[in-house]
Amino acid sequence: MEALERLRAPAGVRALEETTRIPKATAQRLLDVLERRGYVQKDRGRYALAAGTVRLARGFLASDSLATISLPVLQQLTALSGETCGLYIRQGFDRILVQRVESPHPLRHHTPIGERLPLHIGASGHVLCAGMPDDLLHQYLETLGTIRLASGQSLSKRELLARIQQARLRGYAIRFDERFAGICSVAAPVARKDKGVIAAINIAGPSSRLPADRLEQLSLELINAAGRISESLDRL
Repeated sequence: MEALERLRAPAGVRALEETTRIPKATAQRLLDVLERRGYVQKDRGRYALAAGTVRLARGFLASDSLATISLPVLQQLTALSGETCGLYIRQGFDRILVQRVESPHPLRHHTPIGERLPLHIGASGHVLCAGMPDDLLHQYLETLGTIRLASGQSLSKRELLARIQQARLRGYAIRFDERFAGICSVAAPVARKDKGVIAAINIAGPSSRLPADRLEQLSLELINAAGRISESLDRL
């Protein structure tokens, strides 16, 4: 299922075998079970995720304490900022958007819930990187090639590490034109006493509405909001 999600297109058994390194016969048996249960669908010998996965996602959003607690906080941030606010968690070396409240403006930043994004680009990714143990962070940095930003600039690993360390020291990150040109964001970490950083919340929108001084002002609200989520989780 994860391989199909990453491929973003219908795939045959051979392609899935190459992606997952699961032997073809085993992969076929797994696909048969997933198809019977409504999690994958087959068309002309190719497989894709089916509607059953939507039920799983809905069940996660309804039952996950982090997503549930974060929603009213994000709604308040959107009402305050007028911009789209989101909650990201780290899964391996990716970040995934698990909750979102959209800006009321027609021109707004939009990332679908469930979207898998890299950690090394964007304020939320850098905040999540800042919360990683140093050995794991350096392991991740070793996997990266040339880092290209939407602005057209390239970022060296040393520069990226400096940005991550800055986010760790400041307790938030502000980024411009990294994933999309003309889009900026500010992010802060959500932490638990026994687990450290478990998520990041952000405010994102067009740079025309969010100049640097406005983002600095919003960073204080964002840090307070992240703190409220953390406190609510620690009381569970």
